[in-house]
Amino acid sequence: MDKSTNWQKIKQALKPYASWKMIVSLIIAWALFAGWAVAFVVVGVMGDNGWFYGIGTAFLAWVLFPNGTFLIPFAIAPFIHKLLFVKKTNKGETK
Repeated sequence: MDKSTNWQKIKQALKPYASWKMIVSLIIAWALFAGWAVAFVVVGVMGDNGWFYGIGTAFLAWVLFPNGTFLIPFAIAPFIHKLLFVKKTNKGETK
């Protein structure tokens, strides 16, 4: 398969994520998915609590290692986008 064909497929798959509304949805999805771990790290460092720091760091390491879990917010974002930005009309149709 040609490299340009693969690049076109990747660009086509990422095109819906290129709007500012979807970027907001991705940030919210990431905050829901991994934000609690960042909070655990901050609380663990500030409070000198190794348990909080360890749990938060372990989860963030699990998310960031190349196992594909960093893609989970990309799967959550369309649902958040639909909840926040898709308007419903009186007849149940979407705009």
